[in-house]
Amino acid sequence: MSTYAVLGATGQTGSEIVKLLLPTSAHLNVYARNAARLEEKHPGLSSAANVTTFIGDLSNSALLASCLANCDVVLSTVAQNQNEPGCSIAQRAAQAIIEALEGRKDKCPTVVFLASLSVDPKQKQTFGRRLLHSALYHVYTDLEKAIVLLQSHPWIPLVIAAPGGLVHDKPHTVELVADTELASPLTGYADLARGMVDMGDAGAIWKGEYVGMVVSSGSPIEGNPAALMRYLLPNVLAMVCPPLWRAGRHYWAV
Repeated sequence: MSTYAVLGATGQTGSEIVKLLLPTSAHLNVYARNAARLEEKHPGLSSAANVTTFIGDLSNSALLASCLANCDVVLSTVAQNQNEPGCSIAQRAAQAIIEALEGRKDKCPTVVFLASLSVDPKQKQTFGRRLLHSALYHVYTDLEKAIVLLQSHPWIPLVIAAPGGLVHDKPHTVELVADTELASPLTGYADLARGMVDMGDAGAIWKGEYVGMVVSSGSPIEGNPAALMRYLLPNVLAMVCPPLWRAGRHYWAV
């Protein structure tokens, strides 16, 4: 059975991946920065027979290399959703993955890297998409640079997960598509988790692709306009007045 390395296991997407894979016979190498937060998110995880936990920052090259040493698929969910000027967490995650896999060039696992529908260069640049990209400029720039960094190492079988806007919703049946123009504009976290695992399992099919997700059954995912505005307005503020955004950054994250 496959071994999956889950990076960012305490975030929304990483947590859904862990919940999805934990009851299966797959082995999980779970990487997180904070042991207490990991236990809070997943009580009893460290004692599960099919889980090995690795606690540390991604800058710990030796620890990350150990986490990735025997895995078949790397599921990287490390990213930032606040439009912090100069943010580089996705780039740092990409660089850490590259360094950790240097010793596995001959048998490199598939790397499924979480990005966004909005960073696929094949997307038609409509007014709405340009506006969204501007509102989340720093987040998307970080992701775009991270992807370029990973793509510059062709020995890495890279699959770029490109979901629509992420929301909490019940699981649906989803299909994977390389033509992201067909992808659903909204994606539930549980659906994204299932999609990323499927991308990793069929890595050869999706290698080098931006992969979107289409809800193929179940009721359509409905957005929350008020919540969207509450999320986007502070991120626009980060573009027009970075000092004011920084002054209220703890409030924006609430």
